[in-house]
Amino acid sequence: MPPSYFVPFFVLAFPLFGWAVFVLRRRYSGTARRRIDPLELMPKGARVPFGLLFFAVLIGFGLSMSSLPGQPEYDPGSHRYFYDDHGTPVPTTRAGYLHAVAAQDRLFLGGALVFTSVALIIAWEERRRQREALGPARRPPRRPLGPRPKVPVPGAALALAGAAGLASSIVLGLLLVGRVDLYNTDAVYLHAGHPVSVRLAPDDYTVFVGCTEAIVCPPLEPAGLSVSVSGGGALHVVPDPSSDHLSEAAEPFVGELSFTVPGSEVVRLDLSVRLGQPAFVVPSIGEEVRALAGWIVLLVLSVLDLGAALTGLVMLLAWRLGFGAATP
Repeated sequence: MPPSYFVPFFVLAFPLFGWAVFVLRRRYSGTARRRIDPLELMPKGARVPFGLLFFAVLIGFGLSMSSLPGQPEYDPGSHRYFYDDHGTPVPTTRAGYLHAVAAQDRLFLGGALVFTSVALIIAWEERRRQREALGPARRPPRRPLGPRPKVPVPGAALALAGAAGLASSIVLGLLLVGRVDLYNTDAVYLHAGHPVSVRLAPDDYTVFVGCTEAIVCPPLEPAGLSVSVSGGGALHVVPDPSSDHLSEAAEPFVGELSFTVPGSEVVRLDLSVRLGQPAFVVPSIGEEVRALAGWIVLLVLSVLDLGAALTGLVMLLAWRLGFGAATP
């Protein structure tokens, strides 16, 4: 999981827990007692589950800290994984990097879980206390003035559908953004006079060439690139028919050539033209879009589900609170 998954939950814990502290201080203000004891505001039935949760997170915190030599980092330029130990890079493998990212996620999410749980328990108990304090003198709630809107789904089902739509929209959106960001991470860079041998999966590939800020790109003809497989055969290189564009490190690139690898092969790429600009090979953008088509469809359906659920909930809420004209 990249940090974008758990950072919102970690940040959300701060205002929630801050509100809980405010409730505690207000509860104890004006009394002789100065020591604030959060356990007194917790229902007795919540103390044991929270204690178990706290010790589980505490154990996970210790295990995560012991397995983190530093902050896991990845350098897309050199394609290297390392730990950032207070500014000192410590090289590691991809497996070590992924393990450190998982430990870091558990560390931050565990802390957010504890603080958010405290805020939720205190909020629940404060709600119960206020309802009891108000008693029968509380202001009567507004009543519906007309018949129930023609919403064929119960409110609880709408809330569940809305939550599912929101969660799936966030997850799918982050997955798509992460996949797009990693599109050219494993690009094969080409340099004139330095052939490169690499194993490529069966796919359509595009050769992108860097351009200047004025989008002036050096021309690259099919004769300037030789693509051969390990068996000695040559692959057919043609001008890229789509002229795809992308950007890397704020530098524009345009697709100049394309070729197709029919099967998993060790391919030898030999660039014979000095371009004066970077050039690299990646799977074609069209193939990438087709690979993401299923995720895009699911994202659209999730957004539609969220919109429909919110519309129904707003209609039911407005009716329940008594908005609108009364029915004769």
